[in-house]
Amino acid sequence: MGKELKLLLVGTGGWAAVHARACRLARNVELAGICGHRNRERLTALADEFGPVASDTDLAALLEEVRPDILDVACNPRWRVGPVRLAAACPSVKLVNLEKPLALTPGEAYEIARLCRENNLLLTVNHQKKFLPAWRKLKEMIAGGVLGSVSFMRATCRGNLLEQGTHIADMLLFYNDYAPVSWLMGQVADLEGLDKPQAAAPDASIAVLCFENGVRALFEAGNAGRFLSGETNKWYQFALEVSGDAGHAEVTLNRDLTWVDYRSGRTVRERSSWDDDYLQAQAAHLDSLAVYAADPGCGHVSDLEHSLQSFEVIMGIYASACTGGRVEFPCRFEDRLLDALRRSH
Repeated sequence: MGKELKLLLVGTGGWAAVHARACRLARNVELAGICGHRNRERLTALADEFGPVASDTDLAALLEEVRPDILDVACNPRWRVGPVRLAAACPSVKLVNLEKPLALTPGEAYEIARLCRENNLLLTVNHQKKFLPAWRKLKEMIAGGVLGSVSFMRATCRGNLLEQGTHIADMLLFYNDYAPVSWLMGQVADLEGLDKPQAAAPDASIAVLCFENGVRALFEAGNAGRFLSGETNKWYQFALEVSGDAGHAEVTLNRDLTWVDYRSGRTVRERSSWDDDYLQAQAAHLDSLAVYAADPGCGHVSDLEHSLQSFEVIMGIYASACTGGRVEFPCRFEDRLLDALRRSH
């Protein structure tokens, strides 16, 4: 394809810089501009490092100047609807890629969905962990029947629901081919996390999910997440297990992919490294956006519908924590849910 599609990056923080570096590795996208907010010094430094690229603090003006194909939003999650609205009004933009989370409230998520559907605008959420080699291999193993018929999954992370929980929820759905959730029951604690300026979410959560295809899953996040032996970095305490009638597998973020074949009794362990692979995984995600933008019919594993599904799992955990009962799906959530969550605890 070549670097045919122009990408405009929104954000100047550390992870936005990773997106910019990944553009250098990507085959199909070219970084054409960077939009900052208030830190003009940081914006200028990034534009110089990755330039020559256009730069401005006014996104509307920059969209008009650059006319990008892809708007890549890698900034504070408090700014999501605004960029999508501006992209919907810009004829050149084919796709918006949002850093997780999709939104902070149900109202924001549903407004983003409305804007995209009404304006034929493609949207993805930056769940780049699907492109990490070990995590992708486990997906292929599940699809290839290596573990047999899958009946149970367990996901854990030490970041809260919005820090890492969105990734874990989405990976559970990804590994189960986004089968619809039938119901879930969840609980939260350590609500001090709701006061965090960016990832405002309870610092402990747990849930049981039941999918329509019969698969069950256990979800643990934040202070409720388990510790992985030999891993001292909080952000690497991130793992997913899959159990089938022919085998069991576990993949961790920065340690290994291990599986047991029940038929042969053989145990296999392979490397899984976030440190070595995260930048290439981000580049692969960006390349996949270009393919999707060029041919929407090919679909994308992190498209609007899939990302909305995993976002609603998070909202379902909140709702279950408020009521103390089971939440049946499909379910549409309201913003007052977050106020109810605070009051209930």
